[in-house]
Amino acid sequence: MPYTEQQIRGLAINFLRFHYKLRPRYMGGKTRIVDQPHYYQGVLIDARLAYQRPDRSYFTATVEATSVDRQDEIRYQTNYWRITLHALVWTFVIAAVTVYAGTQVETINPFRTVGRPQAYYLLLAGWLALFALLWAGLRQLKRYRYIYAVDQFKHFYADAQWVAYDTEIFAADTWRTRRNYRELERQCVKYGFGMLAVEADKVVRNVMSPSQVDQFGGHRIALPKWLARAETVAPKPAVLPAGVEDPLLLEAPEAAPLPVPARPGRPKVFQQPRKRLLLVRARARRAYRSLFPSGLRRRPGYYKVGSWVWVLGLPAMLAFFLGIQRLDNYRPTATEGGEAAAPDLTILEPAGTPAPPLEVEEGEYQRQRDSVGPEDEVVNVPEGALVADEDIENLEDLRRYRLSAEGGVTVDYDCLPLYTIGEPVYVLLFGEYRSFEAAREWARELNRLYQSPVTVAAGDCVTATAAPTDYLLYIDGPTREEGDANLMARNFYRRSGLEVEIIEID
Repeated sequence: MPYTEQQIRGLAINFLRFHYKLRPRYMGGKTRIVDQPHYYQGVLIDARLAYQRPDRSYFTATVEATSVDRQDEIRYQTNYWRITLHALVWTFVIAAVTVYAGTQVETINPFRTVGRPQAYYLLLAGWLALFALLWAGLRQLKRYRYIYAVDQFKHFYADAQWVAYDTEIFAADTWRTRRNYRELERQCVKYGFGMLAVEADKVVRNVMSPSQVDQFGGHRIALPKWLARAETVAPKPAVLPAGVEDPLLLEAPEAAPLPVPARPGRPKVFQQPRKRLLLVRARARRAYRSLFPSGLRRRPGYYKVGSWVWVLGLPAMLAFFLGIQRLDNYRPTATEGGEAAAPDLTILEPAGTPAPPLEVEEGEYQRQRDSVGPEDEVVNVPEGALVADEDIENLEDLRRYRLSAEGGVTVDYDCLPLYTIGEPVYVLLFGEYRSFEAAREWARELNRLYQSPVTVAAGDCVTATAAPTDYLLYIDGPTREEGDANLMARNFYRRSGLEVEIIEID
């Protein structure tokens, strides 16, 4: 015959009294028990045992008794609420990333491939398929298996926590019963809870002892009292038998307060800002509570949602809808036939039968006849320099030495530094030399071979960083346009095959 829940509580408490009988106590104190359902730290507890240790702290052991008629408390059920919410969050995250990829690559933009409104149907079908796939995948995970008795223990702290159950609950040899028992055992091992099996003839078997090390690291999920209560009103305190004490209620009750003389009436609520603020806070809390299902008070931890769900889910949902809006902004080439109509290509020649080439008219350039082959090219390179050696009387004061394309020589004994102009200037720098004679030899050679205007200038006439004793050789003259400098550099490279460096002087 199955046991009642009250019988299981009594047998479990009797077992625990002998189980903890030889534990050291303060001054040989006795064991205190509560074998009736009562509220402890905001959660309904079936039975509780406590004694005072030598350091005067209390050791507390709690019992969750489960009979056959209440077997749903230890049989696991899949937490579909949490699975649905987590699948929804990850669906929005993956969908937002996918939609963002579609905004960057037009070839995978559904509004470009299938058009409207088919693109919306395709996005909706893909979102639903992804949600169903994630939901089915999360359903296979063991972390979403909810056991009422175990999850109730996770919301308050006790030194030892026991699950006492009637063995008739798992007596049937079926795959479902075996799986329920293995899951209960797995979660008790994971969280460090004990198991007591109440067998026939009132035999209590210790299946598993609680862990002596707190598996939660001293951090338990404190359940708010307004969520832990099973009723809308506060329950009546349990009536304890004679000689049974609660270690949390050892203090003597306080004496009734003396009558307080009457005082003048308080001002109205709107004249008390602090009280008005408390009323607004209470109304907001009631509105927040109304959003939770009614089963929340009967199933602790079932509807609990982590803060990461809101931190990750809300931005992902917003990014997903903004991405769809950006995808929808795609517009094909507009033509007279309609927004998505193809352009009229009848005026173009077909690729299979192109139009014949036009005949060359008289006076037009003909590549085959008018171009000159490499063997017919004649390059008139003078054998000697275009300019003769001249004696510069005052070489130490020489600042700039110019050679024009025709070989004209200009010697300057004063210069305006290019970096003082105030605007960017671009120069085609050929080289930097330690002596004027070396720079002039290269300048005359470039002028002879390629008829290029060249300039040899003292270093401080070009850049502020060059030494005054150095000489810089650059092609053509300074220019204020970077495009002109690039054009001159390309022309010089085509003529000579020599590269020059374009420097910007600021």
